[in-house]
Amino acid sequence: MRVWQPGSHLTMQRGAEVADWSWRRTARRISTLARLASRYKLRTGLAVASLLAATLTALAPPYLAKLALDDGIRDQDYRTVVIVVIVFLVAGLLNWVASAAQTYFTGWTGERILADLRNTLFRHLQRLSLGFFERNRAGVIISRLTNDIEALDQLVTDGVTSLFQNSLILGGTAVILFVLDWRLALATLAVFPLMAAATAVFRLISSRAYRAVRERLGLVTATLAEDIAGMRVVQAFNRQSANDRHFRQVNAHYRAANHVTVVTNGLYFPFVDFLSTASTAVVLGYGGYRYFDGSIQIGTLLAFMLYLSNFFDPVQQLSQLYNTFLSAVAALDKIMDVMDEVPEVEDAPYARSLPQIEGRVAFESVRFGYGSGPEVLHGIDLDIAPGTTVALVGHTGAGKSTITIRATARSRSTATTSAR
Repeated sequence: MRVWQPGSHLTMQRGAEVADWSWRRTARRISTLARLASRYKLRTGLAVASLLAATLTALAPPYLAKLALDDGIRDQDYRTVVIVVIVFLVAGLLNWVASAAQTYFTGWTGERILADLRNTLFRHLQRLSLGFFERNRAGVIISRLTNDIEALDQLVTDGVTSLFQNSLILGGTAVILFVLDWRLALATLAVFPLMAAATAVFRLISSRAYRAVRERLGLVTATLAEDIAGMRVVQAFNRQSANDRHFRQVNAHYRAANHVTVVTNGLYFPFVDFLSTASTAVVLGYGGYRYFDGSIQIGTLLAFMLYLSNFFDPVQQLSQLYNTFLSAVAALDKIMDVMDEVPEVEDAPYARSLPQIEGRVAFESVRFGYGSGPEVLHGIDLDIAPGTTVALVGHTGAGKSTITIRATARSRSTATTSAR
């Protein structure tokens, strides 16, 4: 019998909505990066081809060592040993060439993607209305163009290829281990559930920590930009001590967020090293027992030990890449939030260039507010004759910049009307 609980349907519906929103957000991230990379299809294809070649040649050496030991040295067949050594050197040479090509093509494409993104973001910022810059601190906006795009650097230049390459190495190594000896492979991979559980906990904690790091780094940049730009005012009003205390507080929050990531990494990666050591011990113990029993060859044991490094190293690299991915995703989300901003004031499709204006500015009971925020101007009356200079004085947020903006817009509107 199924028991209905009040609110359970609503909770499931909200969960489905959150999952749908998360999926759409992820799809949009991928489409954003794919759109930026679509301009460089040829070099992207060459990077993929060189990645596959580098992966295949990286998986060959342990198996070649097994052939040299079991089919050459043990049987005293020196010709086989020579052939395996030649193939070993050829595989190493091909891996070198393929890895160099992969690094070049990936780096070339990634740097151009970042340059295009930076240009696109800057061009979009120039289209936004001044109300956006009133609502957002200059340092935070600068952080989007610098820190957040820099956070994408490692992902687009190395992270994506590292993801695919290490995934292929991890899957290929697991397949080869089972082909060599499925019973020893099962015994060796018995530690995998522990590693999967540790990785799940690590990702959960890291995702929150790295998002906090991105947010607090933006606050540090914003505080520095505003304090340095306003240093004359700071010194004039003797605000050095107060600003120093404020910056210490902001910097302490940033350090605390980074400390969480350091502690998490310090616990997780040594644990993966321990699991790798435990798997090696299983190979030596259980594999040695089977070797004495005559059911396994010594070359297979050697290949198992060599492939174990190929198995656990990608796990660590993928976990480190997950940190990079979290940092990059948090940065990309903030960049997309800026790109989602729509200009509040845009030129009409039929707008013409502004001709020579008269210069008179007149306001009659003007009221104005930004979006859904509070009203900024409350029935302003103003008449400024051409050729005169007027100073607007008031505290921050009193509406000085808003009056200037509206005066410029009014002059432009008047000129456009007269042109028509």
